[in-house]
Amino acid sequence: MATGSPAPPTDFGAAALNSRILNHVSPPVTDTDLPIGPGDLIEVSVFEVEELSKLKVRVPLRGTITMPLLGPIPAAGRTAIELEDDIRMRLQQKFMHNPQVSVFLHEHQSQRISVIGAVRKGGVYTLSSRLRLADALALAEGLIDEADHVVYLIRRVPAGTVVRAQAGGAPAKAPVPPLPGAATEEIMLPIDLEALAGGQDELNVALQGGDVIHAPRAGSYYIGGSVEKPGSFFLKSKTTVHQAILAAGGVKDVADWQDVRLYRTKPGGEREVLTFNLNEFEKGQAAPEVQKSDVVVVGKSASKAFWYGMYDFFKGIFGIAKGF
Repeated sequence: MATGSPAPPTDFGAAALNSRILNHVSPPVTDTDLPIGPGDLIEVSVFEVEELSKLKVRVPLRGTITMPLLGPIPAAGRTAIELEDDIRMRLQQKFMHNPQVSVFLHEHQSQRISVIGAVRKGGVYTLSSRLRLADALALAEGLIDEADHVVYLIRRVPAGTVVRAQAGGAPAKAPVPPLPGAATEEIMLPIDLEALAGGQDELNVALQGGDVIHAPRAGSYYIGGSVEKPGSFFLKSKTTVHQAILAAGGVKDVADWQDVRLYRTKPGGEREVLTFNLNEFEKGQAAPEVQKSDVVVVGKSASKAFWYGMYDFFKGIFGIAKGF
Protein backbone atom coordinates (compact mmCIF):
# COMPACT_ATOMS: atom_id res chain seq x y z
CA MET A 1 0.00 0.00 0.00
CA ALA A 2 1.40 3.37 -0.91
CA THR A 3 0.92 5.64 2.07
CA GLY A 4 2.58 8.83 3.12
CA SER A 5 2.38 12.45 4.07
CA PRO A 6 3.75 14.65 1.27
CA ALA A 7 3.07 18.37 1.45
CA PRO A 8 -0.40 18.97 -0.02
CA PRO A 9 -0.45 20.85 -3.31
CA THR A 10 -1.23 24.55 -2.90
CA ASP A 11 -4.03 24.40 -5.44
CA PHE A 12 -5.98 21.80 -3.48
CA GLY A 13 -7.56 23.11 -0.27
CA ALA A 14 -9.78 21.11 2.07
CA ALA A 15 -12.94 21.88 0.06
CA ALA A 16 -11.40 20.66 -3.20
CA LEU A 17 -9.97 17.54 -1.54
CA ASN A 18 -13.31 16.77 0.12
CA SER A 19 -15.02 17.02 -3.25
CA ARG A 20 -12.53 14.59 -4.82
CA ILE A 21 -12.86 12.14 -1.92
CA LEU A 22 -16.65 12.15 -2.36
CA ASN A 23 -16.11 10.64 -5.80
CA HIS A 24 -14.89 7.52 -4.00
CA VAL A 25 -17.88 7.07 -1.69
CA SER A 26 -19.37 3.57 -2.04
CA PRO A 27 -22.63 3.24 -3.98
CA PRO A 28 -25.69 1.96 -2.07
CA VAL A 29 -25.67 -1.82 -1.63
CA THR A 30 -28.46 -4.28 -0.98
CA ASP A 31 -26.31 -6.80 0.89
CA THR A 32 -25.91 -5.15 4.29
CA ASP A 33 -25.15 -8.26 6.36
CA LEU A 34 -22.47 -7.32 8.86
CA PRO A 35 -20.85 -9.76 11.27
CA ILE A 36 -22.29 -10.19 14.74
CA GLY A 37 -19.97 -9.15 17.56
CA PRO A 38 -19.70 -8.92 21.36
CA GLY A 39 -22.34 -6.63 22.84
CA ASP A 40 -24.87 -7.19 20.04
CA LEU A 41 -28.42 -8.18 20.97
CA ILE A 42 -29.91 -10.91 18.79
CA GLU A 43 -33.23 -12.75 18.76
CA VAL A 44 -33.41 -16.40 17.73
CA SER A 45 -36.68 -18.12 16.79
CA VAL A 46 -37.50 -21.61 15.55
CA PHE A 47 -40.87 -21.83 13.80
CA GLU A 48 -43.54 -23.75 15.78
CA VAL A 49 -41.12 -24.52 18.63
CA GLU A 50 -42.20 -22.33 21.55
CA GLU A 51 -39.20 -23.18 23.75
CA LEU A 52 -36.84 -22.00 21.02
CA SER A 53 -38.68 -18.90 19.88
CA LYS A 54 -38.15 -15.23 20.66
CA LEU A 55 -34.95 -15.98 22.57
CA LYS A 56 -33.14 -12.69 23.07
CA VAL A 57 -29.43 -13.11 23.73
CA ARG A 58 -26.71 -10.52 24.32
CA VAL A 59 -23.48 -11.79 22.73
CA PRO A 60 -20.79 -11.95 25.47
CA LEU A 61 -17.15 -10.91 25.07
CA ARG A 62 -16.08 -14.47 24.33
CA GLY A 63 -18.40 -14.40 21.31
CA THR A 64 -20.33 -17.60 22.07
CA ILE A 65 -24.05 -17.77 22.90
CA THR A 66 -25.83 -20.63 24.68
CA MET A 67 -29.16 -22.06 23.51
CA PRO A 68 -31.51 -24.64 25.05
CA LEU A 69 -30.84 -28.16 23.72
CA LEU A 70 -27.89 -26.99 21.64
CA GLY A 71 -25.55 -25.54 24.25
CA PRO A 72 -22.74 -23.12 23.24
CA ILE A 73 -22.71 -21.83 19.65
CA PRO A 74 -20.08 -19.46 18.18
CA ALA A 75 -21.81 -16.23 17.12
CA ALA A 76 -19.21 -13.46 16.87
CA GLY A 77 -17.72 -12.98 13.42
CA ARG A 78 -20.71 -14.55 11.67
CA THR A 79 -23.57 -12.87 9.85
CA ALA A 80 -27.14 -13.50 10.97
CA ILE A 81 -27.65 -15.81 7.98
CA GLU A 82 -24.56 -17.84 8.81
CA LEU A 83 -25.73 -18.23 12.43
CA GLU A 84 -29.18 -19.30 11.20
CA ASP A 85 -27.61 -22.00 9.03
CA ASP A 86 -25.50 -23.31 11.93
CA ILE A 87 -28.47 -23.51 14.33
CA ARG A 88 -30.60 -25.16 11.64
CA MET A 89 -27.92 -27.79 10.98
CA ARG A 90 -27.48 -28.59 14.69
CA LEU A 91 -31.24 -28.97 15.22
CA GLN A 92 -31.63 -31.11 12.12
CA GLN A 93 -28.79 -33.43 13.14
CA LYS A 94 -30.25 -34.26 16.56
CA PHE A 95 -33.82 -33.09 17.11
CA MET A 96 -36.07 -32.27 14.15
CA HIS A 97 -36.57 -32.44 10.42
CA ASN A 98 -36.13 -29.29 8.35
CA PRO A 99 -36.38 -26.69 11.15
CA GLN A 100 -37.19 -23.11 10.17
CA VAL A 101 -34.77 -20.78 11.98
CA SER A 102 -34.55 -17.01 12.01
CA VAL A 103 -32.00 -14.72 13.63
CA PHE A 104 -32.88 -11.05 14.01
CA LEU A 105 -30.34 -8.43 15.05
CA HIS A 106 -31.91 -5.93 17.49
CA GLU A 107 -28.79 -3.95 18.48
CA HIS A 108 -25.52 -3.83 16.56
CA GLN A 109 -23.26 -2.30 19.20
CA SER A 110 -20.11 -4.05 17.95
CA GLN A 111 -20.26 -2.46 14.51
CA ARG A 112 -19.31 1.12 15.35
CA ILE A 113 -16.52 3.32 14.05
CA SER A 114 -15.18 6.67 15.26
CA VAL A 115 -14.03 9.62 13.17
CA ILE A 116 -12.04 12.14 15.20
CA GLY A 117 -9.71 15.08 14.77
CA ALA A 118 -9.77 17.74 12.07
CA VAL A 119 -13.16 16.90 10.54
CA ARG A 120 -16.35 18.96 10.46
CA LYS A 121 -18.54 16.52 12.38
CA GLY A 122 -16.56 13.97 14.34
CA GLY A 123 -18.27 11.26 16.34
CA VAL A 124 -19.19 7.61 16.68
CA TYR A 125 -21.15 6.05 13.83
CA THR A 126 -22.98 2.72 13.75
CA LEU A 127 -22.36 0.74 10.59
CA SER A 128 -25.55 -0.21 8.77
CA SER A 129 -23.71 -1.52 5.72
CA ARG A 130 -20.16 -2.22 4.67
CA LEU A 131 -18.29 1.08 4.50
CA ARG A 132 -14.86 2.22 3.38
CA LEU A 133 -12.62 5.08 4.45
CA ALA A 134 -14.11 7.63 2.05
CA ASP A 135 -17.58 6.78 3.37
CA ALA A 136 -16.49 7.49 6.94
CA LEU A 137 -15.05 10.88 5.97
CA ALA A 138 -18.30 11.69 4.16
CA LEU A 139 -20.28 10.83 7.33
CA ALA A 140 -18.06 13.28 9.21
CA GLU A 141 -18.82 15.91 6.52
CA GLY A 142 -15.22 16.07 5.35
CA LEU A 143 -12.01 17.73 6.51
CA ILE A 144 -11.66 21.21 7.97
CA ASP A 145 -9.27 23.74 6.41
CA GLU A 146 -6.53 23.09 9.01
CA ALA A 147 -6.48 19.32 8.37
CA ASP A 148 -3.43 17.50 7.10
CA HIS A 149 -3.89 15.48 3.92
CA VAL A 150 -2.98 12.26 5.70
CA VAL A 151 -5.36 10.37 8.01
CA TYR A 152 -4.62 7.45 10.32
CA LEU A 153 -6.64 4.25 10.51
CA ILE A 154 -6.33 2.91 14.07
CA ARG A 155 -7.31 -0.74 14.53
CA ARG A 156 -7.07 -3.50 17.12
CA VAL A 157 -5.45 -6.59 15.58
CA PRO A 158 -4.25 -9.97 16.92
CA ALA A 159 -1.19 -9.64 19.15
CA GLY A 160 2.04 -10.21 17.22
CA THR A 161 0.74 -8.83 13.92
CA VAL A 162 3.38 -6.10 13.80
CA VAL A 163 6.25 -8.46 14.58
CA ARG A 164 5.13 -10.97 11.94
CA ALA A 165 4.74 -8.22 9.32
CA GLN A 166 8.22 -6.87 10.06
CA ALA A 167 9.80 -10.33 9.97
CA GLY A 168 8.16 -11.20 6.67
CA GLY A 169 8.61 -7.80 5.08
CA ALA A 170 4.90 -7.72 4.26
CA PRO A 171 3.49 -4.46 2.88
CA ALA A 172 1.17 -2.42 5.05
CA LYS A 173 -2.46 -3.43 4.72
CA ALA A 174 -5.62 -3.59 6.79
CA PRO A 175 -5.44 -6.85 8.78
CA VAL A 176 -8.40 -8.99 9.80
CA PRO A 177 -9.99 -8.37 13.22
CA PRO A 178 -8.94 -10.54 16.20
CA LEU A 179 -11.07 -13.39 17.51
CA PRO A 180 -13.23 -12.54 20.56
CA GLY A 181 -11.21 -12.73 23.76
CA ALA A 182 -7.87 -12.98 21.96
CA ALA A 183 -4.88 -10.82 22.90
CA THR A 184 -4.66 -7.70 20.75
CA GLU A 185 -2.44 -4.78 19.93
CA GLU A 186 -3.07 -1.41 18.31
CA ILE A 187 -1.77 -0.52 14.87
CA MET A 188 -2.00 2.64 12.81
CA LEU A 189 -1.98 2.93 9.04
CA PRO A 190 -1.22 6.38 7.58
CA ILE A 191 -3.27 6.94 4.43
CA ASP A 192 -2.48 9.69 1.93
CA LEU A 193 -5.78 11.27 0.93
CA GLU A 194 -4.28 12.94 -2.14
CA ALA A 195 -3.30 9.50 -3.43
CA LEU A 196 -6.74 8.08 -2.56
CA ALA A 197 -8.51 10.95 -4.31
CA GLY A 198 -6.15 10.47 -7.25
CA GLY A 199 -7.43 6.97 -7.88
CA GLN A 200 -5.41 4.59 -5.66
CA ASP A 201 -8.47 2.59 -4.67
CA GLU A 202 -6.51 0.22 -2.43
CA LEU A 203 -6.15 3.14 0.01
CA ASN A 204 -9.95 3.31 0.38
CA VAL A 205 -9.77 0.66 3.08
CA ALA A 206 -12.83 -1.41 4.05
CA LEU A 207 -13.72 -0.58 7.65
CA GLN A 208 -14.38 -2.92 10.57
CA GLY A 209 -16.24 -2.44 13.82
CA GLY A 210 -14.04 -0.66 16.37
CA ASP A 211 -11.96 1.21 13.78
CA VAL A 212 -10.94 4.80 14.53
CA ILE A 213 -10.15 7.25 11.74
CA HIS A 214 -8.04 10.12 13.05
CA ALA A 215 -7.58 13.21 10.90
CA PRO A 216 -4.70 15.28 12.35
CA ARG A 217 -4.16 18.97 11.89
CA ALA A 218 -1.34 19.91 9.53
CA GLY A 219 2.02 20.14 11.27
CA SER A 220 1.18 17.67 14.01
CA TYR A 221 2.31 14.20 15.08
CA TYR A 222 0.40 11.41 16.80
CA ILE A 223 1.15 9.42 19.98
CA GLY A 224 -0.86 6.27 20.62
CA GLY A 225 -0.83 2.83 22.20
CA SER A 226 -0.05 2.36 25.89
CA VAL A 227 0.25 6.03 26.87
CA GLU A 228 -1.95 7.94 29.30
CA LYS A 229 -3.20 10.62 26.88
CA PRO A 230 -3.05 9.42 23.25
CA GLY A 231 -3.76 11.95 20.54
CA SER A 232 -2.36 14.56 18.15
CA PHE A 233 0.19 17.12 19.24
CA PHE A 234 1.23 20.19 17.30
CA LEU A 235 4.96 20.18 16.54
CA LYS A 236 5.95 23.65 17.76
CA SER A 237 9.68 23.09 18.37
CA LYS A 238 12.36 20.43 18.51
CA THR A 239 10.82 17.36 20.18
CA THR A 240 12.35 13.93 20.71
CA VAL A 241 10.41 10.66 20.83
CA HIS A 242 11.06 10.50 24.58
CA GLN A 243 9.71 14.02 25.10
CA ALA A 244 6.69 13.26 22.93
CA ILE A 245 5.81 10.27 25.11
CA LEU A 246 6.12 12.41 28.24
CA ALA A 247 3.88 15.04 26.62
CA ALA A 248 1.27 12.31 26.22
CA GLY A 249 1.28 11.75 29.97
CA GLY A 250 3.94 9.04 29.96
CA VAL A 251 3.44 5.31 29.53
CA LYS A 252 0.80 3.16 31.19
CA ASP A 253 1.64 0.42 33.70
CA VAL A 254 1.07 -2.24 31.03
CA ALA A 255 3.41 -0.61 28.48
CA ASP A 256 6.17 -2.62 26.86
CA TRP A 257 9.20 -0.35 27.27
CA GLN A 258 11.10 -2.31 24.62
CA ASP A 259 8.40 -1.78 21.99
CA VAL A 260 8.30 1.90 21.01
CA ARG A 261 7.55 2.14 17.28
CA LEU A 262 8.01 5.21 15.10
CA TYR A 263 6.09 5.19 11.81
CA ARG A 264 7.46 7.60 9.22
CA THR A 265 7.10 8.15 5.49
CA LYS A 266 10.21 9.09 3.53
CA PRO A 267 10.16 11.85 0.89
CA GLY A 268 9.85 9.27 -1.88
CA GLY A 269 6.71 7.79 -0.32
CA GLU A 270 8.42 4.72 1.14
CA ARG A 271 7.20 3.91 4.64
CA GLU A 272 9.53 2.85 7.42
CA VAL A 273 9.00 1.58 10.96
CA LEU A 274 11.72 2.21 13.53
CA THR A 275 11.72 0.42 16.90
CA PHE A 276 13.23 1.83 20.09
CA ASN A 277 13.73 0.80 23.71
CA LEU A 278 12.47 3.31 26.25
CA ASN A 279 14.87 1.89 28.83
CA GLU A 280 17.78 3.11 26.71
CA PHE A 281 16.34 6.62 26.62
CA GLU A 282 16.06 6.58 30.40
CA LYS A 283 19.74 5.62 30.60
CA GLY A 284 20.75 8.63 28.54
CA GLN A 285 20.74 7.37 24.95
CA ALA A 286 19.79 10.15 22.56
CA ALA A 287 16.23 9.80 21.29
CA PRO A 288 15.43 10.65 17.65
CA GLU A 289 13.52 13.80 16.85
CA VAL A 290 9.86 13.66 15.89
CA GLN A 291 8.92 15.02 12.47
CA LYS A 292 5.59 16.31 11.18
CA SER A 293 3.09 13.51 10.45
CA ASP A 294 5.11 10.94 12.45
CA VAL A 295 3.21 8.33 14.43
CA VAL A 296 4.64 6.97 17.68
CA VAL A 297 3.06 3.86 19.20
CA VAL A 298 3.99 2.37 22.57
CA GLY A 299 3.33 -1.35 22.66
CA LYS A 300 1.48 -3.30 25.34
CA SER A 301 3.19 -6.03 27.37
CA ALA A 302 1.04 -9.17 27.52
CA SER A 303 2.71 -10.34 30.75
CA LYS A 304 2.22 -6.96 32.47
CA ALA A 305 -1.40 -6.82 31.33
CA PHE A 306 -1.97 -10.29 32.83
CA TRP A 307 -0.39 -9.49 36.20
CA TYR A 308 -2.03 -6.10 36.54
CA GLY A 309 -5.33 -7.74 35.68
CA MET A 310 -4.77 -10.32 38.41
CA TYR A 311 -3.81 -7.57 40.84
CA ASP A 312 -7.01 -5.64 40.13
CA PHE A 313 -9.02 -8.85 40.50
CA PHE A 314 -7.60 -9.76 43.89
CA LYS A 315 -7.74 -6.16 45.05
CA GLY A 316 -11.44 -6.22 44.25
CA ILE A 317 -11.93 -9.53 46.07
CA PHE A 318 -10.13 -8.35 49.21
CA GLY A 319 -11.96 -5.05 49.05
CA ILE A 320 -15.28 -6.86 49.02
CA ALA A 321 -14.20 -9.17 51.84
CA LYS A 322 -13.03 -6.20 53.89
CA GLY A 323 -16.45 -4.64 53.56
CA PHE A 324 -18.19 -7.54 55.25
